Amino acid sequence: MRSHRKAAAGLTAALLAGSLCVRAGAVTVDWDDLTDAQQEQAYHQLEAENQALREQLAQLQGPEGSSSTGYAADSGTGEGTAADTGNRDSTVPGDGTAEGIGAEGTAADEHPAVQGQLKTTEEFLADLAASFNARQEAARAHTNEEVSAMSEADMWNFRFACTEVERSFYEAYHKAQFDDLNILYLCSEYCLGLEKQFQAEEIWNTQGDSEEANRLYTAGYYNRAYALVELCEYYGLDLAKEYENLKNAVVQMDSLSADETRNASVDPAKITQVQELLNSLGFLCGTPDGICGRQTVSCIERFQNMYGYEPADGIIDDELIAQLTDQLTRRQG
Repeated sequence: MRSHRKAAAGLTAALLAGSLCVRAGAVTVDWDDLTDAQQEQAYHQLEAENQALREQLAQLQGPEGSSSTGYAADSGTGEGTAADTGNRDSTVPGDGTAEGIGAEGTAADEHPAVQGQLKTTEEFLADLAASFNARQEAARAHTNEEVSAMSEADMWNFRFACTEVERSFYEAYHKAQFDDLNILYLCSEYCLGLEKQFQAEEIWNTQGDSEEANRLYTAGYYNRAYALVELCEYYGLDLAKEYENLKNAVVQMDSLSADETRNASVDPAKITQVQELLNSLGFLCGTPDGICGRQTVSCIERFQNMYGYEPADGIIDDELIAQLTDQLTRRQG
């Protein structure tokens, strides 16, 4: 039987924020230019980081008991130029001349690490769009060709100058609270991406370690990309054209995942029921069609993590349906 454990929403956001630790190029190239082995290695690096976060979350979660969170929602963005990806001696998906590369809420008194001002979805989307678009405007100061001709130090300074444009957004939102837990998750993931890029700046400035700075910067790129894709697809976030580069990067990253087969034998009617329940709770898995693909499984896993159901295995069964129904009843009641 799955146990029902208390989950910290802030840590869950960190747990679920996928990041890719591949080295990126100042001159962007096609993802297909990477060998199959390089693509597979990149995907496994992402999985290893997520597993480490899962273990950290397990250590820090409270004792068994009822979840302190209320209703939730599901998941997945854009940057892709020399300005926003890592070192020029390697590669990253994306292309472009600027930056191109998803009721009750959390009990803040129980989780002081995520205390913050209650924000609305509308003001979050408006502020995020303004922050992202301002960053793209700063990135357009130089073309890929100009950045490629820079020294390593000048290139890093340019990237960090673009990142610093979003410092005020980060300060305003990295501890923000929302009634909608999915918006909380997506905001936390985007801010986590910014935090990694700020850490990259510190590493470069204090240690001159280009490899570690690049690892953090690229990981942050993907955190932000996944959040932006979902915000654009499901919440109508309107971003500068460079967003398409981030969206393409997410598509390419997702293509590394194997086809979903864990629920292949489940009755399509039961899958449709789960998809309808997920959508009703805000875990947006698309049109209920009775086909359990990666998006549906991702929504299930996020639901299980956010509400503290273990194991968070993405499996569709009667117990999952009962959990979804119970949370929906609580939200509506």
